[in-house]
Amino acid sequence: MEVEGRHTDEQPINPDNSSKDWPFSYFKFDKERDSPDQVRNTILVVAALVAAASYQAVMSPPNDFKNLTRYTQLIFIYANTLAWSSSITIIAMLTSSFPFQIEIQLSYLSMCFAYGSIAAGQADISFGIGYILLVLCIFAPSLIRLVNNNKLRGR
Repeated sequence: MEVEGRHTDEQPINPDNSSKDWPFSYFKFDKERDSPDQVRNTILVVAALVAAASYQAVMSPPNDFKNLTRYTQLIFIYANTLAWSSSITIIAMLTSSFPFQIEIQLSYLSMCFAYGSIAAGQADISFGIGYILLVLCIFAPSLIRLVNNNKLRGR
């Protein structure tokens, strides 16, 4: 039986729940079942949702954000920034072969500037180490990817 061209007779859907982890094992990634196109689209959707949620979280933080200690505020901002920038990095990688690359890259840089400005304002970060850490959080995923790619090429 084939459903949407993804299932074969060797990999039937398990409707009788004979496996104890059936619902979870079925939805896990399977190289033989899932096409690269489907995987790319799924990753793109998840990255976009994380980017949107983390951008919204910095735009309007939790109600008691201003009542938190400065240290807790900074942890929230930096962790949120790492989640946002990781998502943007994934989106940039998945869209790297799209046309209009100059415009896409300009939009990424603009979003980074806007996000950083909002995040710095929310946590009341003054110039100095706070901004340096914020910029590091924004560009950390790209820097990690760059270093990792250079190590792989060096082997």
